[in-house]
Amino acid sequence: MSATRYVEYGDRGFWAYDIILGVLVKHLVEAIEATGYSRAPFLDKALHHWRLTPILDIGFRLLKSWTPEQRQNVITFVDEACARLATRDAIPIGEIVSWPFPGDSRLPHRGLKQVRTASVIELGRAITALLRDELPKARKGEAWFFTDTGRSTIGMDPSWDG
Repeated sequence: MSATRYVEYGDRGFWAYDIILGVLVKHLVEAIEATGYSRAPFLDKALHHWRLTPILDIGFRLLKSWTPEQRQNVITFVDEACARLATRDAIPIGEIVSWPFPGDSRLPHRGLKQVRTASVIELGRAITALLRDELPKARKGEAWFFTDTGRSTIGMDPSWDG
């Protein structure tokens, strides 16, 4: 299984390390469920997909068809997840691999001893910037890549402009 996931919004996106995205997804789902808003039809479908993203080799989709209000709701929930993460400097890998995902699956540890929350928060900020159409493009032929050490770029096909 690949260690990376594509975060997609319309024709734009970037790559993220699966464990970093998984930590964000866990906190995002908790933030949404704490509000009772998870029953909203647009979020119900998204939540089902997002819960599977870290454990299956599928991307993290943000739908261009969402209304401005729906996009703002997701931005608010990502911001809440980031605020929760900001209360800690790091999360030990033993805690992370104990979190249950659908089918009693677990996140892989990828050889890490901990995950710095600053890296996860940086990913969350990139998602909100993507939803606002404010994320700057990486250089042509490169894509943003969010890992346990933060944002960098990876080489893509020279024609890549996403």
